[in-house]
Amino acid sequence: MPMRGHDAVVTTDRFADRLDPATYADDDGVVGVFEADPSEADALWFSDRLFRRLVLIATAYELHTLPLLEGVDPVRLNRAMCESLSDELAFVANRVDDAPTIETAQYLSDYISARLRRHSWDGAITVEPD
Repeated sequence: MPMRGHDAVVTTDRFADRLDPATYADDDGVVGVFEADPSEADALWFSDRLFRRLVLIATAYELHTLPLLEGVDPVRLNRAMCESLSDELAFVANRVDDAPTIETAQYLSDYISARLRRHSWDGAITVEPD
């Protein structure tokens, strides 16, 4: 949709690549999500740029758990924090019109939900920038 500046018409087409998942496929910066070890078969690896997008949106909405994942240090989330994170991911995904961000939120939400369904799971997950 074109927007008018002072005298020029600016289109948003030049940012279309931001909404193309292929843009992030070969990112060097990644964020790992795992229970005990990053080499676990079911560990998740996300583009740092997409993960940061989720975190920044959550920060803008003044959420609590997702913004904790902003830093460069690993963060360990216990069961209660994972429950909160699951809710926040749903909240953010329902507010954006951005397929790569929604997909990232969904993958992370599915990973967390699988653990939360284990009634005896009292472990934690680690979110670690690489």
